[in-house]
Amino acid sequence: MKIRLVLANNGSVARDHLSLERTFLAYIRTSLALACAGVAVVQFCAIASTGLGNIQAYGRPIGAFTVALSIILLVVGVIRFYSVQTHLTRGLFPVSRIFVYVISTFLVALIAVVFGTLVSEQKSY
Repeated sequence: MKIRLVLANNGSVARDHLSLERTFLAYIRTSLALACAGVAVVQFCAIASTGLGNIQAYGRPIGAFTVALSIILLVVGVIRFYSVQTHLTRGLFPVSRIFVYVISTFLVALIAVVFGTLVSEQKSY
């Protein structure tokens, strides 16, 4: 069955597809922000290694995990875009709870690891 990508603008069809495009762009923005954060963590750990002890050893793995998470988020965004686009052409909308749970869990874990690393490496004065 061939899916037609030129749809009649009945009701909210155009609004739904434009909303889908905005959501995809939000996935891209979030992915780019995470990639930038990964690079920033590596750079911060390289600069701050003199004052915070051996934090440089943690910087690269945390930065690499953050960049990997940004790539995963981008792939999730692409998969979600095409999935929703296919469903919208059929008059349906797939709810995505699993993506929200997985992404939230990874981000909370990342924040906890970065915070824990920074707190554990502070010097007592």
